[in-house]
Amino acid sequence: MRLFDKEKGLFISGPEKQISCASQIWMILAGVTDRETGINIIEALDHCPDAEGMSSPYMYHHRIQALIDLGLKDRAYREMHEYWGGMVNRGTDTFWELYNPQNPDESPYGGIVIHSFCHAWSCTPAYFLRKYYY
Repeated sequence: MRLFDKEKGLFISGPEKQISCASQIWMILAGVTDRETGINIIEALDHCPDAEGMSSPYMYHHRIQALIDLGLKDRAYREMHEYWGGMVNRGTDTFWELYNPQNPDESPYGGIVIHSFCHAWSCTPAYFLRKYYY
């Protein structure tokens, strides 16, 4: 694969050789990788400071699905607890459209005032907990 950097163990994109968390997850979910390669990609991604990160529950939903598909259910559960629990720990009783645990005030809109603080694509825990855990 020309788009797979064997040295980094990650998929790259474009002339800048961008590394995107989303691209890695899409490739795993699309079945482009085998299980072992998928697990290695997740590990490499977690240690790649240059990777374009994620700041929405929408993308975290797909990361959780990729972890489950790779057989990493315990890790998926832990990451759900850390990510969505981070919102709960900030005093909310609903899940938000955007949330970056490293920078909770991050906003592509110029300010969090116009975020949705009760957003449909944040319902991942309800779906995954019922489907895979209870």
